[in-house]
Amino acid sequence: MGESRRFLFRILATLAILLCSRSLPAQESRNAGTAFPQFKAHLVGRLPGGYKVATVDIDRDGRPDIVGLATTPSWLVWYKNPTWEKRILTSGAKEFIDLAPQDIDGDGRTDLAIADDFGMSRTSSGGLVHWLRCPQDPTQPWPIHAIGAEPTSHRLRWADLDGDGHKELVVAPIMGRDAKAPLWDVGVRLAFYRIPEPPTTEPWKPVVIDDQLTVLHGLCIVDWDRDGRDDILTASFEGVHLYQSQGQGDGISWKKTRLGSSEQTDPAKRGSSEIALGTLGGDDRRFLAAIEPWHGDKVVVYTPGSTPDALWQRDVIDTTFNEGHALICADLDEDHDNEIIAGYRGKGSSLYIYDCRDSVGKQWQRIAIDEGDLAASGLDVADVNGDGRLDIIAVGTATSNIKWYENLGSGPTK
Repeated sequence: MGESRRFLFRILATLAILLCSRSLPAQESRNAGTAFPQFKAHLVGRLPGGYKVATVDIDRDGRPDIVGLATTPSWLVWYKNPTWEKRILTSGAKEFIDLAPQDIDGDGRTDLAIADDFGMSRTSSGGLVHWLRCPQDPTQPWPIHAIGAEPTSHRLRWADLDGDGHKELVVAPIMGRDAKAPLWDVGVRLAFYRIPEPPTTEPWKPVVIDDQLTVLHGLCIVDWDRDGRDDILTASFEGVHLYQSQGQGDGISWKKTRLGSSEQTDPAKRGSSEIALGTLGGDDRRFLAAIEPWHGDKVVVYTPGSTPDALWQRDVIDTTFNEGHALICADLDEDHDNEIIAGYRGKGSSLYIYDCRDSVGKQWQRIAIDEGDLAASGLDVADVNGDGRLDIIAVGTATSNIKWYENLGSGPTK
């Protein structure tokens, strides 16, 4: 081989290596000495139409139980750790869409706020919000109490919005009142409720935060500026926004900041669908993870812009999703960097972890957790088996299942 041909061969080989190392499509192996934890799948139970999942110590035995919610048919159940015996929580509601655990009445037991009577196209009715009171014996039926109603109420989160040590319930409809397909161009009433005293009989009064976003699908609670107040991240047709509260009581007001413009190509399927906050090497280096556009095909990472007022820089790290719907950030390998856990519920139905391979959130390695057997719709993380490592809990819609993925660490597979 001539010298010029050898030189050309070396260039081509180098280019091939560089292309193969990029995050899209992400590689599924790591360099020696940096092995990522392995995960072992366990079936919790079958749940037709499964949509949301949460880990809660229902029976107060020190082990996180799993609460599963299904939309069609309507189911709200909990599975006892570690036998995964299933118990029905309530039959007093239907068309569930979300849940949010919290000790609402202060008795030391974790109750559940739920969004029910949901229909995405029913923009002038329904959208009920209730709370279920955990009884002394949680295997018995849970009494149900009304909170409020707003058509298409879709996401619930608890947050201490005014820094007084008491959490409020944030409620986000997905569609604005009387909005119609395909543009759904009516603003959503994003609101919160303070817990009244007593919460079983006194009315819950909504306080509107904003009414300008459309198709608000994602909601994430963070303390953005570490001031002791929780802030709100939203994913909507208009992109990614941050809401920060100011003042107290009836004088509370909101600062709204657009962080990411997201994808705006198709007027009927645009923006951001899910949003989560992650950190790299500690709280000083933050990134945002998103699924885009609405129910979209892309996993996206946002990193801070060049100036405090600039939009965050957008990098697409995966384009292979089909109805992306599940997203969370967590430090699974205890390296002080958050990983992205994301999945989709359409054909192919897969769940992946994305591990950052640099210090600035630009290079990500994809690691398959479940390919084809979980139509991922909802996620949570918790130490399920008490071994000190974070495990992954996921629910599949079309696959009608709930699984937990045991974090085995970086050693050999069991």
